[in-house]
Amino acid sequence: MKYLYISSMVMVLFCGFSICKAQNTTDTLIHLNEVLIEGKKPAHTIIQLKSRSFEVKSIPDIGDLLRTVPNVSGIRKGGACIDPVIRGFRYSQLNIMLNNGTKIEGGCPNRMDPVTSHVEEEDVKNIEVIKGPYVLKYGPSFGGIVNMITDMPHFYSNPELHTRAFYGFETNANGQREHLSLYGGNKSLYFNVSGGYKNFGNYKDGNDKTIKTSFQKYNFSGNLAYRIKQNQMLMLSYYETHGRDVLFPALAMDEKSDDTRIFSLDYHAKQLAKNIRFFDCKIYRSQVDHLMDNSKRANYSTMEAVSDVDALNSGGRTEIGFLLGKSMLNIGTDYERIDKDGNKKMTMIMDMGGIITRSTKKFNIWNKALIQNTGVFAEYITNIKSFNVVASLRGDYNAASSDDTLTLEKDGTNYFMDNSSNFINYSFGFTISRKIMENFNVGFSIGMGTRSPNMLERYIKFMPVGFDNYDYLGNPQLKPEKNHQLDISLEYDNETFGNVLVNGFYSHITDYITGQMLSPSVATPQSQGVLGVKQFKNVDEVNFTGFELKYQLPDKYRFGGSLQAAYTRATIPSTTKYIVVNNEVTSEKIIYNDPLPEIPPFESTLELNYKLLNNKLSPSLSWRLVAEQNQVSDAFYEATTPGFQLLNFSLTYTPYKFVTIASGVKNIFDKPYYEHLNRKIIGSTSKLYEPGRSFFINLLIQF
Repeated sequence: MKYLYISSMVMVLFCGFSICKAQNTTDTLIHLNEVLIEGKKPAHTIIQLKSRSFEVKSIPDIGDLLRTVPNVSGIRKGGACIDPVIRGFRYSQLNIMLNNGTKIEGGCPNRMDPVTSHVEEEDVKNIEVIKGPYVLKYGPSFGGIVNMITDMPHFYSNPELHTRAFYGFETNANGQREHLSLYGGNKSLYFNVSGGYKNFGNYKDGNDKTIKTSFQKYNFSGNLAYRIKQNQMLMLSYYETHGRDVLFPALAMDEKSDDTRIFSLDYHAKQLAKNIRFFDCKIYRSQVDHLMDNSKRANYSTMEAVSDVDALNSGGRTEIGFLLGKSMLNIGTDYERIDKDGNKKMTMIMDMGGIITRSTKKFNIWNKALIQNTGVFAEYITNIKSFNVVASLRGDYNAASSDDTLTLEKDGTNYFMDNSSNFINYSFGFTISRKIMENFNVGFSIGMGTRSPNMLERYIKFMPVGFDNYDYLGNPQLKPEKNHQLDISLEYDNETFGNVLVNGFYSHITDYITGQMLSPSVATPQSQGVLGVKQFKNVDEVNFTGFELKYQLPDKYRFGGSLQAAYTRATIPSTTKYIVVNNEVTSEKIIYNDPLPEIPPFESTLELNYKLLNNKLSPSLSWRLVAEQNQVSDAFYEATTPGFQLLNFSLTYTPYKFVTIASGVKNIFDKPYYEHLNRKIIGSTSKLYEPGRSFFINLLIQF
């Protein structure tokens, strides 16, 4: 692959330049930000994104922000609400949460509202990306964790009041972002109230073609924390976000409205006794009211389609940490309850010689569907001589039910009848790392994450929710997936040379959930234009392999930057390809070692920056190279994707301590391109292209 060769050469030159710089630069004092992770864990498992890293960029969506992390990509279906993918894992294979355990369930069966779309990046102070099934204290973990941290309370010796105001504008979509927060308190109380608004129009791609991707969003939130004692705190949080007229050209409908309300109550105590390090307790409730329709589509005059889904996620967690000599033991329990109800109404409008007739059909998407998960976990952290060890164990009881009345039986086989299921699942993670030289660390992780089927896989009924052109039917009797994974990392960290991290992983998934076609004699499709009906089924196994590489220059130099690269490959030993002739399935054949669909290609990013005017002015240049994706699924008729290169530039200026101005241009050369995971525009064979050239400016004031 030519881009892999180019990236390797650039890294060699980049590292050599850093050594030259090191010979002529004096040491400076570096202040480290607070780290929110308990205990020591190898660098390969956790990536921290601080708010400072995206306040100076033009990023309209958290999903878009996550695509800057090595081996993290996203599925684009519109101008916002990008659905994160980590190392090829997606959807409920990822544990995405808010503030260390608050869960959110999206409403759309086509995931136009992934979890990250219900939180705005202006409210986020820190994002933790944890790869692999090794951290188990936040719920079942299968392929990775995304933990979005909003406001963490901090108390003041004397009463204080602070303000933070943000405004951002970009030219391509004529998009603007506004956010204002007011926070402060004293020794015993802390409060934060904030609100924001976004309004983005349709953007143009590099071919100067307008893509209908406009959207509006607004949100507000409030936090109130009370320090009961010096070592105990109670915090009440409320977060509300609303989407209006969010367009999705790659889906059959748009988001008419989305109203999300999130409530949580947290209790935190530390050093309650000599051997009790902390005690945490959380309860939460998140509700999503999601309304979709096709009122902005050309076919609305003949077919009106409206879907309304209510999704409720409630639960809590408790964790206590013990100090056992030089070791730590954290144990706890958590509970999650997902309730989902929704229906779809379709009205056919016919004009018979001036006489208008309307025929309406209504059916449920989910009918009082319920999933409950109760878990217990333990995490042990210790040092054995020169080894750092983290061992985790988790057990879950998962139960699901639904009031669906659909019965599908053929020749003595029940395809959809028993609407309840329950499982007892086990997961474990073990990580060991060691400093084998002064600046060289080796890390090794092995684990197994178990994931029960989600609401879509269990109970969806005849909707085209997959990557391919089929209606899908849920399967209440699916078995849980199991991910057996191994990570090995090598890290070199030197205050003069910088930090180099290389990580490789292998994942073997058993009882993998995918779609298998049902005979037309068993089920016929309900959606127009699809090829047939697939039902979610378990298959024996699939395999993932890949790596991440990152080099970071030390912050103490005027010249700074980083180079990162990542690659994932996933295959299934055998699968079925359905032969399509004249838009009909005519036969089938077995395909061996077929790549899984929607796996991103190799990519690398080089970022360079320089500090001027006593660190007040900093220009930055980003060069991203993405290889062509030729490893595509034959069974899913997946198309290859051409490679591309992107160049971005930004300039950050801090004239005063409380003012930051950032401006720049994205996609400098107005390159027409699309990511491999971008979906096709509905009713066509064309992929959804990314935005073309766009200028932006951000203004941040805080005091």
